[in-house]
Amino acid sequence: MLWLTGINSIRFFAIFLILIYHLFRSFLPGGFIAVDIFFAISGFLIIGKLIRESANGKVNYCRFLLNRFLRIYPALLVCVLITLALTLFVHPDVLVGLRQNTIAALTFSTNYVQLLSGGSYENVISPNLFQHTWFLALEMQLYILAPLLVMGIVSATKDHRKAIKVIGVIFLFLAIISSLLMMVYGGILALPDRAYFAIDSHMGAFCLGAAFAVFNYLVPRTPRTPKIIPAIGLGLSLTTIVILSFKLEYTGAMTYFFGLPFTGFLTVIMLACIIKLQPNVRVRHKTLTAVRVLERLGALSFGIYLFHWPLSILLPNLLPPSLPTGLYATINTAVSAALAIICNCTLHVERHLKMLQFYRKRRWAYAIVAVALLVPAVIGFIRIPETSGITEQLREMAALGDENVEPEPEQYLGLTSLADRVREILAAQFKLAADPSSRPVIADGNGAKNANNAKVLVIGDSVTLGAKQALESTIPDVFVDAKESRSIITATGIIANYSAKGKLPNTIVISLATNEYNITEALLQTITNAAGNDKTYILVTAYAGPQQIRNKQNATLKKFAEKNDNIFIADWWEIAHNNWSLMYADHIHLNPEGRIAYANLIYNAIRSAHQ
Repeated sequence: MLWLTGINSIRFFAIFLILIYHLFRSFLPGGFIAVDIFFAISGFLIIGKLIRESANGKVNYCRFLLNRFLRIYPALLVCVLITLALTLFVHPDVLVGLRQNTIAALTFSTNYVQLLSGGSYENVISPNLFQHTWFLALEMQLYILAPLLVMGIVSATKDHRKAIKVIGVIFLFLAIISSLLMMVYGGILALPDRAYFAIDSHMGAFCLGAAFAVFNYLVPRTPRTPKIIPAIGLGLSLTTIVILSFKLEYTGAMTYFFGLPFTGFLTVIMLACIIKLQPNVRVRHKTLTAVRVLERLGALSFGIYLFHWPLSILLPNLLPPSLPTGLYATINTAVSAALAIICNCTLHVERHLKMLQFYRKRRWAYAIVAVALLVPAVIGFIRIPETSGITEQLREMAALGDENVEPEPEQYLGLTSLADRVREILAAQFKLAADPSSRPVIADGNGAKNANNAKVLVIGDSVTLGAKQALESTIPDVFVDAKESRSIITATGIIANYSAKGKLPNTIVISLATNEYNITEALLQTITNAAGNDKTYILVTAYAGPQQIRNKQNATLKKFAEKNDNIFIADWWEIAHNNWSLMYADHIHLNPEGRIAYANLIYNAIRSAHQ
């Protein structure tokens, strides 16, 4: 049984969860696990097709890859061209890094480019318009490797049935090994991006689907069971995935210990249930309009997946900022579905080879469309800047104060590309309605010339760097040590360096939660131990925009402060999350009004701590 009615309905379920996750992340923080549904289905269909071809003769590896390429690449190319064309209408700062990301998308290497460049799936201030193509990259890599495994085993074994059994065992073994690697990288080592992007740790669902395809080939008819049992199994599997989508988080250890591996297993159960229910499903498909609609929507899942992500980034820059979030999501879904329908009707060359004649008859119309997409896309590609405007401003501010900045000893920091990645940011400076109550007046302060005579040390990231002058004007005898892209894991080394040189003041402000998603009480304890319990610490909560939730990190900061008498909170999130008028369009970095509010918040927190 090569194709099953109902598989597209499962695909629709998966793309629905992914859409909700990307467009309303705080509502469904674990919706990303649905991508493993696609992996498991791909493994089941692709390996099932290959072992059937191997039974009828030699597998044509080149034809297989060509069919997969023609299935994926035309729509991907159209997505890239449309996205690049739309970038002509947005601020250039939105495009920082897009040239590398475009090449990665078109060469099916996004997953490893993200890893090697220190990119993160969730924690990227400058969003990658083609970040979602990591899934296509990993899938294509599996398409290249899986047939070689099947062909090698079949050619080495004369007994075809025995060869298929060996293939099933190998895929099951690979699924187990991959799941264990995911647990190690994502759960134990707390490296979610390494676990999520790499093929060795994220091929478990694909291999599990492949192993089930072998089982289905060898045992096509399972014992008869009442129809109610597979129906219940299907419903429970769907319900469980929905519950996991509400409970899991991308950085949570349970996601990698349990969530992602279990999602692949549940998908296999759903496939088994659909096989058992196939006669009933086909009848329902013929008689019920709702079932046919679900199947047709599921057939659009690939196109919707391709277009929805770049649109989710570009639409807020193309449409008025005052529109409700729900309207953005509605427009995004409608446009993505429309583009998916167009791609389905015109680009499925591998399914409709006769359409080549159709293309020839209308070649001038297609040539005009191609030029209309290609010209603005090329202009957009050339227009991509190397760095954003705000980044240049921050670097200029840092350069002006180079003579006062204490050098950071890299041996203390132990940085990796994953922990200290360069984050570009946006600079389209439209504003939302301002709240006058959040604009306190600057105090009369005088910043310290260097760390030797400072009474307050502020350690921060690019948000703090942007507010450096406001902090020095507001807080008496303050020394600001701020740097772009700095993570909280660097705080221990920085404090240890100042302490070793005898330049550590009694009050230390730490504002490093913006760029970090894995803050623990153990890490905070290590940071405070580096200076000693006789110091007063001010921990600044983070606000990183509506798409980058920092609730968990901020809750950890507050909980740690409650347990220690010498640690206090400056709650920047409370001011910022409902007052975007204090920030540039990235909803992270501060405009002049925001710098004043930020500096006064820290000043008031220091005063309260010493009362």
